[in-house]
Amino acid sequence: MAGYAVRGLKKSYNGSPVFQSVNLEWNEDGIYCLMAPSGAGKTTFLRVLMGLERPDIGILEGFKGRRIGAVFQEDRLCLNLNAAANILLIDPVCRGEKLRQELLWLLPQESLDKPVSEYSGGMRRRVSLLRALLSRGEALLFDEPFNGLDTESRRAAIEYVRKRRGGRLLLFTTHHEEEAEALGACMLRWNGAERTWIQE
Repeated sequence: MAGYAVRGLKKSYNGSPVFQSVNLEWNEDGIYCLMAPSGAGKTTFLRVLMGLERPDIGILEGFKGRRIGAVFQEDRLCLNLNAAANILLIDPVCRGEKLRQELLWLLPQESLDKPVSEYSGGMRRRVSLLRALLSRGEALLFDEPFNGLDTESRRAAIEYVRKRRGGRLLLFTTHHEEEAEALGACMLRWNGAERTWIQE
């Protein structure tokens, strides 16, 4: 039995459909990749699942009342705080020295006491990933989580996602099939003619 589902989901802006007739089911412990060209509505779809936007019609099952660990396209960090302080804002699963050790999986030690305003874009992206994975979220919704990372950082980030996902649903968007393959994700392919996703 699926832990999460959407049935007959439709969203439009000014009368133009973004997506429509979306019917998908996801296991609670599954990994799924949402593929579509830019502008096809991937971000809007995730925002609907998070409850940040309302669909025109349709039913969402399994999301209501559950915490979501999210990575947005923009990093949404407090730039005057260091990485640990940013993560502590969301009541993470670990604190103190244990949190510091988690940060070292993706960040250089010399960066840990600096405000994230001094971080590169790729380092900020890694903080966003750490924050989501160390959250108490019961499902993980990531919008292009590896965007802006170089090859080595992307490899480390993917490995960290595999290590810290903890059997939670992971639904993420990307333009790179190799990221989906590295995570062993089930593909959700965009059908542009119908403006919906097809689950492989």
